[in-house]
Amino acid sequence: MKTMKRSRSIDQAKLKIICDLVCDNIENLLDVFGIEYKTNPKMITMSCPIHNGDNVSAINIYPDGEHYRGNWICRTHGCEKIFKGSILGFIRGVLSNRNYGWNKPGDNQCSFQEALDFALSFTKQDLSKLKVSKSDIEKKSFANVVHYINNEKQNKQSSGITRDAVQKSLDIPAQYYIDRGYSKEILIKYDVGLCSNPNKEMYNRIVVPIYNNDYTNMIGCTGRSIFEKCSNCKSFHDPQNDCPNHESAWKFSKWKHNIDFKSQNHLYNFWFAKDYILKTSTVIIVESPGNVWRLEENGIHNSVAIFGSSLSDRQKFFLDSSGAMNLVILTDNDEAGFAAAQKIKERCSHTYRIYIPKISKPDIGEMTTEEINTEIKPILEKLYD
Repeated sequence: MKTMKRSRSIDQAKLKIICDLVCDNIENLLDVFGIEYKTNPKMITMSCPIHNGDNVSAINIYPDGEHYRGNWICRTHGCEKIFKGSILGFIRGVLSNRNYGWNKPGDNQCSFQEALDFALSFTKQDLSKLKVSKSDIEKKSFANVVHYINNEKQNKQSSGITRDAVQKSLDIPAQYYIDRGYSKEILIKYDVGLCSNPNKEMYNRIVVPIYNNDYTNMIGCTGRSIFEKCSNCKSFHDPQNDCPNHESAWKFSKWKHNIDFKSQNHLYNFWFAKDYILKTSTVIIVESPGNVWRLEENGIHNSVAIFGSSLSDRQKFFLDSSGAMNLVILTDNDEAGFAAAQKIKERCSHTYRIYIPKISKPDIGEMTTEEINTEIKPILEKLYD
């Protein structure tokens, strides 16, 4: 059994090397396919060559990774859900269209092996001759993180929105969150406000700015729609307007990041929390900004949010550089949250002392001061002693 598990692990490591090599030469790949595309520092956009769409920004490919290197998304037809969101999935989707005439679910597809053979030929690799050690994997992962950080530094030198400009562009504090029990003070502290400018990307959304670690510039933002879910189309649009068509429904999602922001590369609140993490040797992981705000309101200042339920390589890199020795995992109190906590524990157990407190509410944001005082603070106080 152990031999089989090790073999599978090595195969996955080899596949990752192939995917990284493809990503290193992504523009050559697109040229080989004859695909017209546009590039910017963070992603590549194009019309979908898989379902033959004509929307020139339908597909986003992230060569340096949003979730992982080479992940992609088809924003009009969700082709990545059929062929998987890896770069090999993208190759498989294109080959299915070119070689089998695939255009919609149910049509013939090329096999995974056929896509892999194409990638091996493209990268001039022989899978059977690839040798991968654990140290090679760790070095590659670290190199990818350093590459990303260097790119981020270069990008920030030429662009960025100051905090003052952010504050002037929003109606702060957001009444939406005041109505949900958050204090005006905490929303002002985090510059959470309504975007009421119809010419802006986040119009009719409550904007949550994400700042750089120096707390000088906004490096991205996420926005929550002020509207609730439509019972007909399931999107979050103005109920006085008609339901959006299928191709534009994604614009009316409950939450939306600004177009260039990669949430998996950042830890929300790290700009405030880093000094407290270093002081207490403890970092608290939560899923969303709202959870951070609730802890902050109750005097707990060393929490960071991972924008969901999975901890990315780059987020872990920031944790590892924070000086923390203790890791408190406070993911949501549901099945998905439990699974997320276990995965984070497995990844970090060799680096940190792990604590997973039980909470009585669905998530931290719904807890009262009394519940935080009795369920969370006693654990933290023991760690700080």
